[in-house]
Amino acid sequence: MLLKTLRNYLPLILIILLALFLRFLWLNEVPNAIGGDELTYILTAKSIFLTGTDIKGTWNPLSVFLFQYPSYILPQAELPYLLFTPIVGLFQFSLFNARLTTAIFSILTVILVYFVAKELFGKRIAVISGLIAAINPWLVYIGRTSYESTFAMCFYLLGFLVLLKAKNWKIIWSVPFLFLAFYSYIATKLIFIPFVLIAILYPYFFINKRKFGKQYLIVFLLSLIIVFVFAYIIKQSPSSRLSELFTPGSPVIAKQVDLARKMSIENPLTNVLENRGTMYLRIIVSKIFATLSPQYLFVEGDSFFSLLRHGLFYVLDALFLLLGLVSVYKRSLKVFFLLVSIVFISIIPHIFHNADLENFTPHITLAFPFLIIFIAAGIDEFIGYFKNKLLFYFVSLCIFILYLLLLINFLNIYFYQNTLRGNFDFHVRLLSKYMSLSNENGQKIDLYSARSHDVFIKYLFYANQFNKNNLGLVKNAFVNDKYNFIDINFLGCNNQIDPTKTNKTIVYEAECGANTRDFEHLIIPRLSDGGESFRIFNDKICQGFSLKPYPNSLKISDFAIEKMSKKQFCETFISQR
Repeated sequence: MLLKTLRNYLPLILIILLALFLRFLWLNEVPNAIGGDELTYILTAKSIFLTGTDIKGTWNPLSVFLFQYPSYILPQAELPYLLFTPIVGLFQFSLFNARLTTAIFSILTVILVYFVAKELFGKRIAVISGLIAAINPWLVYIGRTSYESTFAMCFYLLGFLVLLKAKNWKIIWSVPFLFLAFYSYIATKLIFIPFVLIAILYPYFFINKRKFGKQYLIVFLLSLIIVFVFAYIIKQSPSSRLSELFTPGSPVIAKQVDLARKMSIENPLTNVLENRGTMYLRIIVSKIFATLSPQYLFVEGDSFFSLLRHGLFYVLDALFLLLGLVSVYKRSLKVFFLLVSIVFISIIPHIFHNADLENFTPHITLAFPFLIIFIAAGIDEFIGYFKNKLLFYFVSLCIFILYLLLLINFLNIYFYQNTLRGNFDFHVRLLSKYMSLSNENGQKIDLYSARSHDVFIKYLFYANQFNKNNLGLVKNAFVNDKYNFIDINFLGCNNQIDPTKTNKTIVYEAECGANTRDFEHLIIPRLSDGGESFRIFNDKICQGFSLKPYPNSLKISDFAIEKMSKKQFCETFISQR
């Protein structure tokens, strides 16, 4: 009995192990830096754990459920603050600890894709869906960051799965998960009601045959209530993000219409064809086509995904997606329209976000699980053409090998090429390590930067300086907007500095422009081209070591920077020319 149970769950176990491996491999080294939005969640979560409030001490974290946010940051998703708190609070800052929660939820998302596909199509497509989800480039990429869209995917799928399976009053159990989904990501709030409506209409009509109407109605009404409460509260807030919605009244529409009319020869049709309504529709259509572009999805991705040489899916997925659409249409028209409807509403957050035509993948993140199910159905349809058992296994093996090669190519780009691009201000991580070493050596530092606040909060993270011993210093820095912290002055730009008149170490950011005079200095370089990110004057840390003109021959292990000795760090990342 135990052996039979193990055999039944063996595919799922293998899927989980594969997802776990791809999300935890070198998680402390790659990505090799943390973004500003991620850091907002992490620092606030740490503050919640240490003090029960935000860094300034003016905000109750439970008030996020009433859609109130710390006053000094742009409103973000409410739930991630609390989800990050246990791990970030209990352990020291590190890239691994900052991403651990999201990686776990990413694995849960893969599991949920498996069970949703199983509920809709059966075990074979479920296994294929799980495997494709485990290796999908976007799900791997976003699951190794601290961004909130992974939480939204997970809870939306969980609520959807409960609605597919539950009977009678157990249907109400979907409400907590749907509410958690609503609190998980601001962008997907826009599609909450359409998603809930589709998710309850399908099981009501096609699974439970018009039974349990009262329960489904309660789910829908409760969903409406939370949306209305959110809309009411957010309208009263002076710092709401409603201005980011793209509507016919958006200022950019008027500018586009004015430009179009100026570039047209006057004729009776000008005002009919060039007006707010027509311009709005043109931009909406353009954004739809840009979002569904094969080049975007399968070849290039976008500036957020940032791999540049790889798509959000594998190229082979495009073939199976087309085949899957046809296959699902033939198998079940109602399931086809269910999945297509969810994919369509999943792109709405991007379509109605400002007027920027550039894609932003987190906005369409809910589309990925359902597109993956279509791809899995296409693979199942393809291998199903081969009735001969030997041929069936041969073709399946060929598809497996092709995906393995594509996965290897993706991992090569992700780990060994993209890491050298220095995304998320990697040079600030290098600077933080240098300042930590200087601080341990008792050396005072003046840092001149065009964005002192940003460098300061990243230093707190990388140097692990936000702890119970430094709570007062951190709070004072935020309250007074003056970032003088343990012998380090975080200052604005000043190209008149003269390092010869001070014994302090001076670090000068290249973005501040050239100094009026040149002095002997070391360099914190950009990994992408070896150019200057920061100049270091009066160095007391790396003198005496053998420094390179620029970093070269780097290994993945070199990006465990916080564990490096002074000698290793200086000789690997500090340059002298």
